[in-house]
Formats: sequence, structure tokens, C-alpha cells
Amino acid sequence: MNLSVAYNTLFIFSATLLVLLIFISLIRAILGPRFTDRLIAINLICTKGIILIAILSCLLGEAAMLDVAIVYAMISFLAVVVLSKCYILPHHTRPVKLEDRREEV
Repeated sequence: MNLSVAYNTLFIFSATLLVLLIFISLIRAILGPRFTDRLIAINLICTKGIILIAILSCLLGEAAMLDVAIVYAMISFLAVVVLSKCYILPHHTRPVKLEDRREEV
């Protein structure tokens, strides 16, 4: 068995497994009871997508696809930071009522 055939088989198996895991993460993103569950699931989907692009780059022999994966990683990181900031900021800066302070003491 040729080594390149073994690598191609490994890449195809890995890509198929990643697609299956992306669908499982998508189910978690849809069914997640909290915002944080959904945010982590979407971040996980983006990370697996980046890995999938890198595997396809090795499989097809296209080095330019790695640049696409790097840009996608930066956009994914910024999206998670912005979504976290948009969600946390209104909940963190809400005024504390007098009744809430009495319960804390």
C-alpha cells in the first residue's frame, strides 16, 4: 500500500468524522438551554470548520486554503468576543435593587 493512499484515506476519514461532529455540535447549539452553551457550541463548530479546511488543504494540495483557515479563525475569535461582550455587558451593568442588596447581606 502506497503511503499517499494511506494519507488520503486518513484525511477522508478525518474529514467525515469532523462533519459528523459538526452536526452534533449544531444540535447542541440549537437545543442548548443557556446562551453560554450555544456560544460554546458555535465556537466549537467554527474550530472544527477551521480544522476541516486545513485537512482539505492537505488532501487537495492547496496551500492557499490555509490562509482561508487563518482568516476564518480570526473572524471566529472576534465574533465570540463581540457576542460575549454584547451579552455580558447589559447583564453586568444593570442596576441593583434595594431588595437584592438585603438578600446578599
